[in-house]
Amino acid sequence: MKIKTLAIAAGVSAPFILSGSTSGGFVGITTTSKPNDFGIFVVNVYANFDRPGEDSMQAVAGTYLAPLTIEVIGGTFYNSPFGNDQAPNPVLIDAFPSLAYDSFYTIGKKTNVGDQLVLTAGMPQLTGSQVQTDAAGWVVIPGVPQGNPFDPANSFPGDGRVLIGQFSTLDGSAIQGTMLLQYISNGVTELSVVSFLHVPGPGVLALLGLAGLMGTRRRSNPAGRS
Repeated sequence: MKIKTLAIAAGVSAPFILSGSTSGGFVGITTTSKPNDFGIFVVNVYANFDRPGEDSMQAVAGTYLAPLTIEVIGGTFYNSPFGNDQAPNPVLIDAFPSLAYDSFYTIGKKTNVGDQLVLTAGMPQLTGSQVQTDAAGWVVIPGVPQGNPFDPANSFPGDGRVLIGQFSTLDGSAIQGTMLLQYISNGVTELSVVSFLHVPGPGVLALLGLAGLMGTRRRSNPAGRS
C-alpha cells in the first residue's frame, strides 16, 4: 500500500500544495473559512478526489508511524454547549445558530442527518488547544455512502470534496493539523499523510473577539459513546 505525504497552507483564498504530489483519484486536501456573525474562526478541511464512482473516503487516523495532531495556535477550540465531537443536530442549530460553527470530527457530514460515522475508542475530545493521538481516528460505517465525494445527497459537499473535519476557535490566530487519511482511489486502498495550516484573512480577524458571551465549555462524553 502506497503512503503519500502532502502539506498545504491556506488563508481565505484557495490553498496551495507545498510538497508531495498525486496523480488521479485522491488529489490532496483543501481548507476553507468564512466569516460569521459570532466572531468564530471556523476551518473546514476537505479531502479532494477527481474520479466519480471510483473514489471514496474511509478513515482519518493517527498511528504510531503517523501521529495525528490538530492544534489551535494561540488559543483553544470553540465548543458549543449544545454540541459534541460529531456533526451537530440541525434541529438544535435552528434554536442555537452558533452550534453550526462547533468543532467536530466527520467524514462527509455537515449535520447529523442520516447515518452517523463511528468514532473509534480513544479519539481525544476537541478541548483545549491541541488534540493528539497515535492509536485512534474516525471512520465511516462500511457501506454508508457518506464517504462518496460525488454524492451531494449523502456526502457534504458532493462536488469531489469530502468534509473530514471542522475546527473552530474564538481566541486563536490559526489552526493547523497533520493526519493520516485512508481512502479508495482508482479502486485501490491507499494512505496519505496530510498537513494543513489555515490562518484567517482580514474579514475573519475583524470578527474574532466579538462574541465574548459565547464562551467555551469542556465537553462531556455522551452516554454510550466509545
